[in-house]
Order: sequence, then structure tokens, then C-alpha cells
Amino acid sequence: MVFSFSKSQAMIISAGLLLLALSVRLPYLGSYMTIDEVKWIEGAGQFTLGLSQGDLFATYWHFFPGITVTWGEATVLWSQYLTSDAPNLAAFVEAQLDDLPHLVGSMRLSPVLITALLMVGIFWLTRSLLGDGVALLGAALLAVDPFFVGHSRIVNGDAAAAGLMMLSFLAFAHLWRRPSWNHVFLAGVMGGLAALTKLPAPIIFAWLAILALVSAVVERRWRFWLTALIAAGTVGAVTFLLLFPAMWVAPMETLRLMYVDAFSVGELGEGHDTFFLGQVSDDPGWLFYPVAITYRLTLPVMVGLLALVVWPWFGRGKITPLQQKTLLALVGYLFFIWLVANASPKKLDRYLMAVIPPLMLLAGFGLNWLIALMAGRLHRPTQGVIIIAATLLIIAAQLWPVIANYPYVLTFYNPLLGGFSGAVQQVPVGWGEGMEQATAWLNAQPNADQLKVSSWYGDLVRPYLKISTTSFSSSGEGQLEADYVIFYINQAQRQKPNEAVYTYFREKEPVFQVDYRGTPYVWVYAAPRMQTPLDGDAVIEGRARLLGYNWQPAPLDQPGDSAQLTLFLHTTGPLPDNETLRAALTAPDGRLWGVWETIEPIAWQPDALIAWPGTLTLPTDASPGDYKLVVQLIDKNIDSEVIRFPHLDTVLAIK
Repeated sequence: MVFSFSKSQAMIISAGLLLLALSVRLPYLGSYMTIDEVKWIEGAGQFTLGLSQGDLFATYWHFFPGITVTWGEATVLWSQYLTSDAPNLAAFVEAQLDDLPHLVGSMRLSPVLITALLMVGIFWLTRSLLGDGVALLGAALLAVDPFFVGHSRIVNGDAAAAGLMMLSFLAFAHLWRRPSWNHVFLAGVMGGLAALTKLPAPIIFAWLAILALVSAVVERRWRFWLTALIAAGTVGAVTFLLLFPAMWVAPMETLRLMYVDAFSVGELGEGHDTFFLGQVSDDPGWLFYPVAITYRLTLPVMVGLLALVVWPWFGRGKITPLQQKTLLALVGYLFFIWLVANASPKKLDRYLMAVIPPLMLLAGFGLNWLIALMAGRLHRPTQGVIIIAATLLIIAAQLWPVIANYPYVLTFYNPLLGGFSGAVQQVPVGWGEGMEQATAWLNAQPNADQLKVSSWYGDLVRPYLKISTTSFSSSGEGQLEADYVIFYINQAQRQKPNEAVYTYFREKEPVFQVDYRGTPYVWVYAAPRMQTPLDGDAVIEGRARLLGYNWQPAPLDQPGDSAQLTLFLHTTGPLPDNETLRAALTAPDGRLWGVWETIEPIAWQPDALIAWPGTLTLPTDASPGDYKLVVQLIDKNIDSEVIRFPHLDTVLAIK
């Protein structure tokens, strides 16, 4: 044990940990939004209004269920309302939700405060189990861990749930020291809060059951451990019930909706396109989480974990049976979380957030042992100074990646694996950072209020834009109807919405780009603003679907006119060398008019989005009347129509 703190010293350290955790979470809270925060903040608005209007069932807004963080958000909203001049709470909440970029910073106070306080709890509960030195180092590593900090400063429940699960585990583990109903109660409360915060946190009670079972077998105290487990579970259930208003009025319906929505909305148990090791898969397999989490580790944590691996051969005899039991339980907890997470093919690194607190404690143990090993080789007068200096150096080394990547803390990736640029090639990257820069550029364009924008994360960019948005469709129609299209890094990794649309835009030069240390991760492309979109029936089987077209500078309107016509097609098959497309106008009597000249060679390939520009000239002897556009598939060998795209009903009035 490197450190041994008195109660007053431990109190001072607790205050220091709290201040440290807050100092890395509070700055620039409202500088940008991430992908899921719109949903969380709107849920908080619904929760707040449900409480104020007595509609308690409306406090259920998602299967997560997100209630712990939402209580904090509701408190912030209510506090802001009390100092506003809004006529009523409903009007105030509506106005706030209409300006999410302004609101997001204050909403983030909820997860920031929750996760900062968790550091103090983890420090105190770890002291008796692993010693003061491990408690200090483990809690400090967690307080400034980039991955944990990044998710602590956004409106999301992953970090808070992970910390609450850790507190429940540590409190229950205190029963190895001595029977304590206070710790049983604490384990139940923390587990209940975790279950209220974010799935899959309720699995903490399964882990407590495993601890109780193993302890009962080893200690032969079946009655005590069974009673403790039932008591903790009961306290957890009561906590869940008391803090979830929807459970007060419709408990069975609330639980039913949570179960149904977890599968229908959350797609629990279903595959989800995931980028991993350069490939896209709907189930990246058992290796995904070890690789993804390793990409999130810092150098001090890597050193600490490596020290832990070699420790059994050099320092095992210097710990107590309680410490040994706690270490084994922490390692077992890691594998338990990993096994449960792998039950679903839908995988993201944050879904394994629960392993971060135990990893920090294990790394803290390894680093504490290294410091003790080093101090043991020094003269006693210098030991204290070296121990303190080494501890501060470790904390500073853990803190540096947070500072270096601020405010986009989640852009940190393990430098031993290539950092951000290396991660882009191997694991999913990007939570919405930089999108606000793209929207700022768009808002600064001339006539911005007249532009249309299409973005994969429409809900994320829409609150920032002064501009109307169109859909980001799999066919590409929404993108073609826009003036600009925004692509994001994790979308590019998976080539969303599909390879055809992705390739069409990525072959162009972006008009704006956001880079992170030389690696681009947000792109804005000019789009053609397709004037005339067509429905899905304009299809020639085996060749293409005609999505729509543009006239430049304007549609033909009198004999002798010439205009550029650009056809937008989604190809569905090959185009033989003897075939081409030709545009013309058909008169009321069915005769075809117009001379069509393709402007440039077309690189046709199956399953691609292409633009086919040409010039259509109307002869001077064309009669006035209503004409319709015709797009034909032509056999060049005989200069004859094979088939034409159906359902082109646009009428051009020729004067």
C-alpha cells in the first residue's frame, strides 16, 4: 500500500477528485451536439411537462429508460423556467426545445454532475477493498479518462450507468469484509439507479447474484448471502419504482412498453451495420469489443494493466485475501459484461462502457504496485516525495489526452494503435463532432434561407440550420433535391445510405471539409437541386430508374430553343455498347420533336447514381402546343427506340 489516508485526508482527496472531474467536464459544454442528444433532450421536455401537468405516464419517453439523467435535466429546465418571463411551463419548454443548440449546454449539467459525484463514491468504496493508493489512482484515472469523460459531458446515460453499476458492485463486495446492511442497501439503491439510467444496466443484479452464489459456496453461508441478494434486489426494485413516475400509475404497461420498444425501437437482438477492421458487418463478432475498447485506452492505463499482468509473478504475496478476492471479482466482472454485450449483434464501443470503471481500478492497482516497487528501492527520506510526484505524473498523463482533444474529447484514440487516423481505418468513429462547423459554413452562404440541405444525421443538423432540409434517402432523391449534402465520418466508413449514393458524391470535390489532425471527417458537397423529381414508376427493367431531371437555364418554351437537360438515374443493370438514352418532346399528335446531343461520355455501371447531361434543341418548325418529355432507350445499330421510361407526365407549353 503506497498511501494510507486519515479520514480528513480522504475528505480532502474526495473534494479534489470532485473538482478534477468537474474541471474536465464543465468547459465548453454547449459548443456542439452529438447524435443521440436531440432524443434525450426532447425526452426531458416530455418528462418535465408530464410531471407538471399530472400526466405521469408521459414521463415514460424511451425504453432506456433514461430517468436518472432526465430528473437532472428536468430540474435544470424547471430552474430556468422560474427565472424566465414565460407565461407558463409548457410555453417555456416549447421555446427551449426550439433552440436546442442554446439549450444543450445546460442539459449536459445533469450527466456532468452525476458522473463527477460517482468518482467520490468509487474512491470511498474502493479504499476498504483495495487500499487507499489503488482507490486514489483508480478514481483519478476514471475521473479524467477521455472515453469516460467524453460520454460524461453529453446527454447520454452510458457513463452514468457504468459508474452506478460499479458502485453497486463495490458496495455488495463490502460484505466480504463484514455483514453490513448499509452496504446491502447501498448496493440496491445504486443498482436501481443504474437500471433507471440506461440498458443494459439491470444486468448488475445478475452479477450480484453471481457474487452471492460464489460467496455462499466458498463461505458456506447460504442464508446470509441469499438474504443479502434478495434485500439488494428488493431495494433496487423499490428505487426503480419510486423514481419513475410512470411506474406509479401504470407499472405493468410501462414495463411492457420498455420490453416491446427495446426490440421494435432499439432493435435489440438485431444486426446493425458496423464498421470493423475495414469491413462492414451486421455482426462484427466477439473480437469487436476487445479491439474497440483497446482503441479507447490511454498510455497510463495500458501501463497499469500491463503491470497487473506481471504482478502475480512478482508481488502477489504482498496483498490481503480481501484484495485478492476483489481483484478476481473485477476481472470476472469484465468478462461478464463482455459476454452479455456479445449476446446482441448490434455493437458500439459505448455499449461496453461498464468495463471502463473496473479497468481503471485494475490499472490503478498495477500502477500503485509499480510506485510501491520503485519507492521500495529508495531511501526513506525521498520516498514520500517520489510517491507523490509519480502519482501526480500519472494523473497528468491521463489528463493530457482530454486537454489535447478538447472539446471533442471523444476523438481521442489510443496513440499506440495509430490514434484517430488509425481508428478511422478499423473501428466506428464519430459522434457528431464537427457537424456544427459544417452548419455554420452553410448558414454563412449567400441566400442561406433559400437553400436546401440533406444530411445523414438530419435531426442533429436541423436545429443549427437557418436552411430547410430534405431527406437523406437510400435512392438518392433527397440528396439530389438539395443544394448541399453533408457526409459524416461514420457514415463514410459504412458507405451510407448505400455505395451508389456515397460514390456519386465522394467522387466530387467537397466545398467544405472539417479535418481532425489531418484526417477529414465532415464533408459538404454541392448537390444539383433536382428540379423535377419523379415517382418510383419511371423504370426500365434491367437498365435504370429515372429519379428526375433538371433544365438549364430553363425548360424549352418556344420553337428554336435549346436547353441543357440533365437526367438523374439510378442504374440497375449494364448498358450494352449498342444502347444509349435519348430525350425528346412528344407533341399532342404523338410525333417526336427535338435534337438530343449528349454533352459528355457517360461512365455507366450497374447499381450507380449517375447524371446524364445533354442538350435538347427544338426545331424552328415545331408547332405551338402542350408537349411532354420523353426519355427513350435507343438501339444505336438501327437508330430505333427499344423502350421508353414510363410515367413522365410533365407538360411543357410551347408557344
